[in-house]
This record gives sequence, structure tokens and C-alpha cells, in this order.
Amino acid sequence: MDEKSFTRKLSLSDITYAASGYRFSHDNQLICQLVVEGRGEIAEPALQQAARDLALSCPALRSRLKGFWIAKYWTSRGPLPRVRTLYREWDGHCQPGLEFIDTPLDLIRGPVAEIVQVIGRATYIVFRVHHAVTDGVGLMEFSRAFFNVLNGKSVDAFDSKVRLEDLPGGNIEAIPASVLDAAIPYTLRSSEADTGDSDVSLDRSRHWRLISVPGADNKILMKVMLAIAEQARGDSKQAVRINMPVSLRRHIPQERSLANLIGMLRIDIAPGDDFKILLTKIKQAMAQKQELPIAVNSLTSKLAFVLPFMLLRLLEKKAIQALLSRPRFRCSGTASHIGHVDLEAYSNDVFTAKRVYGIPVPPLGTPLMAVMVNNHKSTEIVVSANRTLISDHTMDELVERLQSLIDGYGKHSMSTHRNAGSKRKSRRNSL
Repeated sequence: MDEKSFTRKLSLSDITYAASGYRFSHDNQLICQLVVEGRGEIAEPALQQAARDLALSCPALRSRLKGFWIAKYWTSRGPLPRVRTLYREWDGHCQPGLEFIDTPLDLIRGPVAEIVQVIGRATYIVFRVHHAVTDGVGLMEFSRAFFNVLNGKSVDAFDSKVRLEDLPGGNIEAIPASVLDAAIPYTLRSSEADTGDSDVSLDRSRHWRLISVPGADNKILMKVMLAIAEQARGDSKQAVRINMPVSLRRHIPQERSLANLIGMLRIDIAPGDDFKILLTKIKQAMAQKQELPIAVNSLTSKLAFVLPFMLLRLLEKKAIQALLSRPRFRCSGTASHIGHVDLEAYSNDVFTAKRVYGIPVPPLGTPLMAVMVNNHKSTEIVVSANRTLISDHTMDELVERLQSLIDGYGKHSMSTHRNAGSKRKSRRNSL
């Protein structure tokens, strides 16, 4: 495939994610990140050659944002994904000052993607792509294809020209009534008025915690959804709305795409729901095609295509400021399973993968987000929440409580991984 031939109009998702930050000077961007932890070291020239070879089959990895006003579009005339090797210690957990996690990318000048190899006692290969370019499923495809190239295997061509607007229209009758003030699964930290911090409502950064479950738990998505719902519900008897992102690629099986093609299922979990009931609700929502887009042709959506990104970013910052100063959400949490990985496929003759996990983008439309990836040895869960809404201490307590709930749904013993040097917090029944 000639990567220079790739152009595509932006979708509504692309525009929304780009508005979070599209220049290198914009911090707290929405960036999809996948971490491969292992042993060994891959020579940087080999990583760079793999990036060059992969871009021939995946031209979206060289995307650049072009055009103005309504004529915004992607072109693949941008630079190759950046490749970096850093020699420093890291334990794979959330900590301040990580120059390879959450650092900005530039959609105008590029590159929009990068591969960072962090070498210490263990080696971490971090795949990073701006969410305006791809989604979590596309990130998984990118990482798999990259290792296929490293191992001398053939790679499918990813055309990536289909947009949300090209898919069949959604079934509006299948969309449940909106929740305007969903229960939040933790105690909100002190308000701006209490702290006296005038900048607190602008802080988009987030905490994240990594949980590892031994074995490939094929029920982990439902366990996490049930745990978040139970934690949010507390002593009430109300149903709790949990959002579940799903790939829309099943509606276009003939396409191979890295584009943003994610829809949302809205699952209401009632007290007493078990795996069987929850699975039935998920299958029913998918059978009704609840995840297909319904608002991409609305007047508001069309207006987003017309406005310049500078104005869109300003409006987005105002909306976030309002949300974080007076939190009201339409769901109690979001749970996403982005795939099963074959650790051998993420290894080569000089690097052996031990586990793979995804780091959620900073959650803004949801009070809590959990992303799951499993392999034949373990299941990795990363839980994320906005730093303005929840303190570091409460985040630790929340994850311990979720761990306890998830453990209670099955026989797996759980171990929660924390920042190096942090002490294990005592559990509380409510946060």
C-alpha cells in the first residue's frame, strides 16, 4: 500500500478527541497507551526499521491533521512513529514524572504515535497513539502488527478509511433513558471552595492503579462491571448504569481499520444481577445494535465540524471546568475489555513478554474507568479516575474495595500492584 495515498475526513470521534489537545504544548491529552512488560532489550535500529515497515501497511500511523474549518482531514504525509529508548528504573505503576506516559503528541506536525522502550531491571515497551487517530482496539492491532514485523511475519493492510458516519444508523429505540446524576463509586475529594485552590477544576490528570489476576479470567469484564455497580450503589436498591465500550468493526467485517470505531452499550445493573443476567443484558443490547452511532448527524455534531480547533479546545476546557467543579455523570463507571494477547506473539529472540496492559485515557465523561487485557497467564486491570475528583488515598481504598468485590465473584486470588514504596491500605466497607 502506498501510504501517501491515504486521506480521510475526520469523524465526530476524531474531532472530539482532538479537541482535548492537538499540539505538543497541550497537556493531559487523550492518548491510548499499551504497556508490554518483559525481559531483554531490542536494539533501537530494529525498532525504527519495524516502525518504517509497518507504516507501509498502516498509513494512519503517519497521520497529520490538515485543513481548516469544515475541510479538516487526515493525511499520511506525516513523520513515522517516534522510537525512543530510555534507561531508567520503573516498576510499571503510576507515579509522577514519567516522561513516557501521558506526554503530549502533535496532530498538526506529528508524529501522532510513538514506541518507547524503557530498560531497567525489567523492560517495558510502551505503545502510544493519540486517541484522535485510533481507539483501544486499533492500539492493540498496532502493537500486534509491530511485533509481527519484528518477527519477520506478514502484516495485513489497514485501510482505515471508514468513519463512524459511514456505518449504519443506530437504533434509537434501543437506547435507555439517560441518567442525569449517576451514583459515584467513591467519596469526592474536597471541593474547590474547601481547598481554596482556584486551579483545581482545571486539572484533567488522573490516578491509575494496576490489578493483576492470576490466569485468563474469561468473566473478568462482568466481574468488574458488577463490582463498580455494587460499590456505586452502596445501601440503595437502585439499578446502576455502567457503560461498556464495544468495537463497531463487527458491522464492517470486510474492513481492516485503525480508525476510531467504538460504540457504547449502556447497561443498567440491578441489585442481585449475576453473571447470567448481566450476560443476557449485554447480548440483548448488542442484538438491538445499541452501540451504533445515533448523534453523528445532529445539528450539534455538524457544528463541531465547522468550528476551528482553537475554539473547540476552548469550549472543551470550559465544559470540563464545569463538570469537575460540579460533578454529574450519566454513568457510574466505564468498563472495557480491549483484548486477549498471546505473549509469544509479543516476544522475539531478544525480548520475552511477561504481561500486557492498557492505561485508560484520562476519564472525563465517567467517574471511573477500568480497562482489561488478558493472556494465558494473567488478567491485567487498570483502574483510572480523575485526580480532581478523588484523592490518592481514597483511590487506594477504592481499588482495594473493588479488589475485594471482584475476588468475591470467583475463585481467583487477587494481588493489587501499587506504587513502589507505598503501604497497603486497610479496607473500608464504604468510601
